[in-house]
Amino acid sequence: MLNKNLAGFFAFFLGLFGVHRFYLGQWFRGSLQFAGFWGLVVLIDQARGPAEDVFGILLATVVIAPIITAIVFWATPKAKWQAKYDKEALVGEQMTNSFAALPPADTKSLKAEGIRYYRTNDFDLAIEAFLEAANQDLGDAGTHFNLACSYAQLGQFGEALRHLELSVTFGLPKPERIEKHPALAALRKHSSYATFKENNFRRLNLIELTTPAEKPAPEIVEEEVLEDFNRPPAADSSKDARPPGPDLLEQITRLRELHDAGVLTQAEYQTQKEKLMG
Repeated sequence: MLNKNLAGFFAFFLGLFGVHRFYLGQWFRGSLQFAGFWGLVVLIDQARGPAEDVFGILLATVVIAPIITAIVFWATPKAKWQAKYDKEALVGEQMTNSFAALPPADTKSLKAEGIRYYRTNDFDLAIEAFLEAANQDLGDAGTHFNLACSYAQLGQFGEALRHLELSVTFGLPKPERIEKHPALAALRKHSSYATFKENNFRRLNLIELTTPAEKPAPEIVEEEVLEDFNRPPAADSSKDARPPGPDLLEQITRLRELHDAGVLTQAEYQTQKEKLMG
């Protein structure tokens, strides 16, 4: 790309040698300028009489002409100067401006492209087209609904719920389609969908669906010991209780060992012990 100011500089200071013409790629004119200057210098040195004056005038013209050319270069508008001396740069700028003036991709065409991919089961390509459409118009509820359907077909239920939420947020027409659309059938069977629906189609604190949730270990609840009201109450006075015999002590010890070994539960241990003591 040529610079008209630099071309003017060459013409003003070095124009008598034709340097500005060489810079512009005008090699023939530059060579004529260079040869003409030195030729006139030689002729003036050898000429005598009136011829010397004529050659002197010609030399002055050769020297002044590049200075005038430099002034013209600097005064000419850039576009006009490029049109004459640097047409390639002008074409490049026009192409750049034309590309910059191109409108962004139409959202409708991107959605139509995504739907074509979806119908051919190319869900990954459909998602790319729908995401590009969403970048063009984030508030398009239909685009987010299409993304939810595409992600659901790939089993990526977390992303499907996220775009369903965005779709409802941006005012999805006929939200009952979420309950009826066949593309969301697998999503509706997922355990987190019920919570999502109860939250008015908001994820809130739903866990990520890409990793299955760990089931909590079942809580072990000890069996309650119920009082047997059919059995007469035991005597409160310790004086009336008989001291346990050797066999009774041995049986109680055995029950204790079974309880400690985990064979008998606390409830079973208490029941058997009461039977022995009763």
